Amino acid sequence: MRIQNKLITIFFLTSVLLVVTQVLVMQWSIGKGMIDYVNERELKVLSGVASSLAELYQKEGAWQSISGNHRGFKKIIDKGLVDSEFSPAQGNRPPSRPHPDVGQNQPQGNGHPIRGQGVRYGPPHGRGGLPAFEVSYALLDIDKTLIAGLYSADLSFSYIDILVEEKVIGFLAVSKRVQLTAGYELNFVKEQQRYILLIALGLVLIAMLIAMPLAAHFVKPIKLLTAAMSKLTLGDYQQRIDLKRKDEFARLTRDFNELAATLEQNEQARKRWLADISHELRTPVAILKGEMEAMLDGVRPLSLERIQSSSEEIVQLEQLLDDLHELTRNDLGSMHYRKDSVDLIALLSEVAAQYHTLLLESGIEVKFAVLPEVAIIFADVKRLKQLLGNIITNTIKYAIEGNTLKITLELSQDAKEYHLRIEDNGLGVDQNNLPHLFEYLFRVEDSRNRETGGSGLGLSICKKIVEAHHGKISAFASDLGGLGILIVLPKESL
Repeated sequence: MRIQNKLITIFFLTSVLLVVTQVLVMQWSIGKGMIDYVNERELKVLSGVASSLAELYQKEGAWQSISGNHRGFKKIIDKGLVDSEFSPAQGNRPPSRPHPDVGQNQPQGNGHPIRGQGVRYGPPHGRGGLPAFEVSYALLDIDKTLIAGLYSADLSFSYIDILVEEKVIGFLAVSKRVQLTAGYELNFVKEQQRYILLIALGLVLIAMLIAMPLAAHFVKPIKLLTAAMSKLTLGDYQQRIDLKRKDEFARLTRDFNELAATLEQNEQARKRWLADISHELRTPVAILKGEMEAMLDGVRPLSLERIQSSSEEIVQLEQLLDDLHELTRNDLGSMHYRKDSVDLIALLSEVAAQYHTLLLESGIEVKFAVLPEVAIIFADVKRLKQLLGNIITNTIKYAIEGNTLKITLELSQDAKEYHLRIEDNGLGVDQNNLPHLFEYLFRVEDSRNRETGGSGLGLSICKKIVEAHHGKISAFASDLGGLGILIVLPKESL
């Protein structure tokens, strides 16, 4: 099932559940409210019966004439209900009939009918074949002992005080209805239920009308993402999604656009990498081939100078292949590092001494500007020497007209990192080219071309080594006028 159909189904079922629950609650509330209203209304009508019973008690000073006289008690009740909606003649309350188990004026024990016996009013069936509710009335004394009528323990009763000179001398008990069987109240409830049902159907229809465009609104960005992702998997990395929203889909489309841009850049870098590798390999091979063919054809004499020139091209090609192999090993994670606690100060001094002769021949002097007494890091000594050696070699090759190599080592303000700066006073690099110095096979035109003997991979290898030590490397324009390299390495935590 499609997501849009699933959302519509979820919205529809949720709406139906809420509407049905609301309808049931409203029907129950209306029915219960109407039953409570009818019970309260009947108590008000029967207040006159309580006054008649009080007058009867006041004449005799006791309940002797009515005690056990269920028929007489029935007549008093019927008289009190005349011309009311509860009169048997009105149809709201079925005609009264005595309970068949108890005869008229039959005393039990001390002359009073016991609880559970007496007169019950109501026929066995109401209108339309529905079960009729049998309403029970009872006259109770001050102790709520049955005098006349039916006072069953199975029913719930309401009580009307019978007062003589503001003194309670008994109670008129009226059983409470639990359902409506006839009358305009029942018709009102049924009419309200029909209205509620129609309203419920209307609400469900409205819910469907809202659910369909709402589901389409939610699914629209998913459809856009699906279509764009399909094209992305086919190699079309120029896909972008412009979604004017401020929800999770907006963040998702932003991430998709970032992914597409990254893949596009990587594809361009891959193509550039293949083109550069092809060029770098083709150039020395073409030179070697030309030299060999010229000597074989007798165009050029076979001499030591020609052989030496060919040997230099082979060395250049070998260096390029070695650098490519090392970068590939690093990318594949097969370049191993054996790290240990290393004093960076001692390592800098050792590397400077190692390249002292080569620097001296190039007319470059090494100057240590700021060095702490000790700088302990967790690193691979061999790889760090390779890192520093590549940078110094680059300085010798490319820092034309330079005569100074300045080395500065400082601890960061939070005392968690060491900042190593290696700067020269050569020609430097254009500001626009600084971010690209660590890319594969990148060379700055003029002073930094392949004729200097470099493969264009030295700084790329440096970046891999620094990243393997959880550090950062970047290039900047030195205050000396040349190129500066900043290396940030984490301090070893003790």
